[in-house]
Amino acid sequence: MRNVFLMLPLILAFPAPAHADSVQGYCERDGKRISFSDGIAFVDARDAAGVVTTTIYLTAKALDRKALAACAACAEAPGENTFMSSRGDEIEGQRAAVADGWIELQHVGGELDMTSIVNIMYLSSDGVLTGLDGGNGQVVIGTNNPTRIAGKVTSEAREAPFNETDMKCEASFDLAVGWPKR
Repeated sequence: MRNVFLMLPLILAFPAPAHADSVQGYCERDGKRISFSDGIAFVDARDAAGVVTTTIYLTAKALDRKALAACAACAEAPGENTFMSSRGDEIEGQRAAVADGWIELQHVGGELDMTSIVNIMYLSSDGVLTGLDGGNGQVVIGTNNPTRIAGKVTSEAREAPFNETDMKCEASFDLAVGWPKR
């Protein structure tokens, strides 16, 4: 028993490492592949009934979290809907992170309890913003709590002639929920 008390200071001195965020995978359509390497998840809306919408971005390049933290409007409490939120605009404005592509997902809690793909976008070589979504993408959430959200983005092939716009997605994410702090 005495050994346990002697070891306790050592255990407290070396706490378990924090769970690191993880993003990997891709979405592809018509020869354009977006490979995801970074991501962020945050509460983007809370309606009058308390239903929370969590927005998830997976990006092809690293996000500048220090710049995101500097957004004063983004640090405010979420509004009742995502249309009034400036958070997505801040992320999509980081051209170094999103030019090669990004995917935006939203999970709406409450009775709906559903996740949907909002956008799969990239900037083409001529600077035009281009969408990639083929409509056959699916999102499955495995972990969803106030501190973490994890899931997979996949796709299912459709038969001709409905497969002309099919995309292929195999991506996964495991992210802490929260907007970067100053």
